[in-house]
Amino acid sequence: MSENINIANLVLGIVGTITGAIALFVSYWTFRKENPKLKIRALKCEHNVRVSTHNARTLSFWTELEVKNVGDRGTSINDAEIEFEVNERKYAFKKQFFRDATSKNIWINPHETSYITVQFWEAFDGADLENLDCTLKVYDTHRCTNVAVNSHRRMD
Repeated sequence: MSENINIANLVLGIVGTITGAIALFVSYWTFRKENPKLKIRALKCEHNVRVSTHNARTLSFWTELEVKNVGDRGTSINDAEIEFEVNERKYAFKKQFFRDATSKNIWINPHETSYITVQFWEAFDGADLENLDCTLKVYDTHRCTNVAVNSHRRMD
């Protein structure tokens, strides 16, 4: 009789293990499918160097982005950063603010397209160039997305 109980426990253990593995796979597949997926495209990127009355140079960037959430879950755009290189020196500017945003971050619903304007500026001692090849990093709730952009000098 104890042999029958041992066989029953073994069968139940195997069935439970298989059921658990299937449940984990289904949970992973559902999470992967429902995860937010952002497609980001830079519509415009411009820069300008300004010199203050105290000879302090400031480099400013204006970027316009199209952000499509093609996933099944919403996400929040929390931050942005722009990186570039001038004369073998690397620069990285953090966003100052999202223009026309009511809060510090921007919520994007699933299957929605948003247009975001981001501004960056910091002190800059490099040369004033006509074009800058930049990498824009957009941080959402789940990951960082890199977007290659070419910034043109802004004509005021």
